[in-house]
Amino acid sequence: MTQRIPVAELPESVVWAATELDLLDQDNTLSRSHMRTLGEFLLRFGGTNTSTAPAKTARTRTKQTKAEVRSELTERISEFLNLHPGATLNEISAALAAPLPAITTAARPVEWLILGEDELTEPTERVESQTISVTRDRARGALQAANLMASPLTHNAYTALLRSGRIQGPSVARIVQLFGSWSAACSSVGVSSGEALRSNYERTWDEEQLFGFVERFLREPTHHGASHQFDLWRSTVNSTQKVPSLGTVRNILGGTWGDIRTATLRRMRAAWAN
Repeated sequence: MTQRIPVAELPESVVWAATELDLLDQDNTLSRSHMRTLGEFLLRFGGTNTSTAPAKTARTRTKQTKAEVRSELTERISEFLNLHPGATLNEISAALAAPLPAITTAARPVEWLILGEDELTEPTERVESQTISVTRDRARGALQAANLMASPLTHNAYTALLRSGRIQGPSVARIVQLFGSWSAACSSVGVSSGEALRSNYERTWDEEQLFGFVERFLREPTHHGASHQFDLWRSTVNSTQKVPSLGTVRNILGGTWGDIRTATLRRMRAAWAN
């Protein structure tokens, strides 16, 4: 038995399939092994002449998927928060006429710009982070110890005692960050501060300016309001304006990053709520 079959002896559907799959030889014959493969293929998928079979009509989807609906709602929330930073979920729900559960879910990608109902009112007392509180106590202890060896206690005298190892404590610059000024730090423990502090140890930014920097950072959607992104953002804008580090912001404004973010959002909210 010949191992090849002429095209003329094959059904039209087989010839079409063999041509599409490039199984025909130059002499327009088909090997019997390929013929068996084609037979199994056509038996499995219907054995009809595919070239003339009507194409399936694609189903037109008219309803959005849940993910598409949520994504669209997230975009609307983002646009609203751009104008109303510090809004609550309830306020967003009312403004967009959308159910609160849907708003709560869709708002997660932009939740750093949202205030909780319990965050709308500023606490009567600022809660200081444990780290800053401990450092402040170390500074007071160092100032009292230094005053036993130098009085009045100038910043130069304090620095000399630090470098000699006779006292242990934060640097002068750190103390200024914690207390606002050298004289204020000395006054907090009843120590005479001596001469005025050198200008290079004065604070570069006041609280108003620091809140302004945090606001600019929170408005950058790329960083999602994450504290570990602050210094990265700072590096991108330092070429045009000197920006404080996250450490400086925390030292002067006090509290955790969450506290600082919340306080900043309250200030941003006041601009549109009033």
